[in-house]
Order: sequence, then structure tokens, then C-alpha cells
Amino acid sequence: MYRVEVAASIGEVGAGEWDALADGVPFVRHHWLALAERVLSGHRPRYLLVRKDGGLVAAAVCALEHRLHNPVLESRFGRLTRRWPFLQVQAPMTATSGLLGGAGPQRRVLLRAVRSLVRRERLLFCVVDHLPYAAGQPGYSRLGWLPETLLDLTWPSYEAYLDHLPRKRRAEIRRTQRRAAREGIEVRPVTAGPGGQPDRLLDRLGPMVAAVDLRHGPHVFYRPGLFAEAAGALGADLTVLAARRHGAPAGCVALLRDGDELVARWIGRDYALTEGTAVYHALLTACVRAAVGSGARRLRLGGAAYETKKQFGVRLEPRSRLFAARSELVTRLVGGLGHRLDPPQLPPSST
Repeated sequence: MYRVEVAASIGEVGAGEWDALADGVPFVRHHWLALAERVLSGHRPRYLLVRKDGGLVAAAVCALEHRLHNPVLESRFGRLTRRWPFLQVQAPMTATSGLLGGAGPQRRVLLRAVRSLVRRERLLFCVVDHLPYAAGQPGYSRLGWLPETLLDLTWPSYEAYLDHLPRKRRAEIRRTQRRAAREGIEVRPVTAGPGGQPDRLLDRLGPMVAAVDLRHGPHVFYRPGLFAEAAGALGADLTVLAARRHGAPAGCVALLRDGDELVARWIGRDYALTEGTAVYHALLTACVRAAVGSGARRLRLGGAAYETKKQFGVRLEPRSRLFAARSELVTRLVGGLGHRLDPPQLPPSST
């Protein structure tokens, strides 16, 4: 028999048994979730634990959410979800799958437990995001979602990477690099200061991330001290790239690493210094350069701004999401309207 438990903090779950279940699944090990609880603003996690004979055999990383993280959906339904939360199943901060372990009956038990939690806490609905498979599940409607942009890292150097690109894309990257240089933009890693202390520049980057959050929605997603907390928790698994314009801090992006996987997150900008400039492209270029030299196997760049990212030779990984409301009728109706609610392509990001 399976037994389902709910924890409100990852601290209630033993790190050893959780990490044994999460082995091979990037960005969901115990220390990643503990970091999310410290840095995410308004984060209200729920961890569904499926046990059999006392052992942890499946789990779901969930959170009670008021924010839709999508400008189209936020404009349509944000007022409703700010009053009544929904349940989101995904790895926090990295936008990857939050389902762990289990196949066949264990997965079905886990997804039934997600729906039971929605009913028990009287939530609007649940979404199970960033699924790498397209199959439906009983009690859920499957919705399409933006594909992930991935770069498989197979080159010994950044120069070898550039050489493999088609001539047109290689020329586009170099042309934009020259533009960034004319605009006084330079991107460098943020390194530790004297005695291994975090660079004081990290304290100036958090407000830039908040500025991007506010540009694309009504929320700030991270608490103050984001980069300092992340540096203390992740150590060498965090690379922070800071853009300067004419010597002044102007933007940032972070590369988070788990094993052979890298994900680019936490884009920040000082819009007064960078509006209309090539800073976003310069940060992406620096991400790719750092990723190629890191020894990692794959770089995840997210689903937005594909028109910019395709210059770098990314491939698309199809993704889907599952939706379930307390009412089965609503679940079916949303499934029928899914192509309208979750458009397959959004306008390129103006980040």
C-alpha cells in the first residue's frame, strides 16, 4: 500500500532519502529546494511524498502560487489568482520538472495526490509544468507549452563552437559583439573578493533582477540578498556574469549548474543604462562562452526570446503541462481551450 504525506518545508524531509530519489534529476536536490525557500519572495512550498513500506518512492515539488509567470495569462487571470491561489508543480527557480521517481502505478498515485491536495486546500486548480513527455494522465487535461531552448555542449572551445555555426549566424553574433563594444558594454564573471568573500557587486545586481521582473509583470520574485545567498549555498555551481557599460554595473545573468546541466537564470538590467543597447545579446553570448568552457553537457536557456536565441544554434525540446481543477467539467473545458490559454509561441522577450 502507498501512503501519501505532505510537507510544508524541505527541512521536514531527510536530505539523504530525498537526494536518493532525486538522483539524476537536475535542480531538485535538497539544497536547491532549501535555497529556493530562502530566496523566493512569497514562496509557499508543498512537498508531496509517496511512501511504500516506509521508503520514499515518488515525490512532487509543489508551491501555492498567486503568480502566473506569463504576461498573457497574467493579464487575463492575474486578478483571480491573486485572490485564490493555485498549485504549481515544478522545480522552483529553474523551470524544470518537479515530478520525482515513480513510473506506472507510482506516478498515478502521485498525480492523484496532487489533485487531492487541490481539493483539500480549496485551490483554484493545479498545473504540472515542464513535462518532457506528451502523454495525458487520468483526471488531467494536457496543454501545450513553450518549448525549451537547449544547447548541447560538444565543443572543446568557444572558437570551435563559433566555427560550427552557419556563416550567417556566426556573422550575426560577431556583428552584435562589435555593437556591444561600441556601446561600451563588457561582460565578466563576478569573482570572490579578498579572503574569498563575495564581491560587493553582488549586492547591486539583485535590484536589476527585480527591475526585469517588474518590467514583465506586477511581481518581484526574489528577496533581497539573492546572489549572496546563492553564492553561499552553491559555491562553484554558481557563475554570475555581470555586464558593465562604460564601467558602471548595467546587467547580469547567472549560470546554475547541477552535474552536467547548466541553466541560465536571473537576468537583470539597469534600464536607464541599457535601454536600446545590445546588453541582452552580450549577456547571452557570455553565457554560451562560459558554458562551452565549463565542461558541462547541456545549457538550458528557457523558452522566451527564441528569435534571439536561435542565432546561437539552440535546439527546441517540446514540453507540455497538465491541468486539473477541482471540477472535472472545468478541467475538460480548459483542455478544450488550451490552445487559446497557452499560446504555442509568445512574442520575443524584450528583456
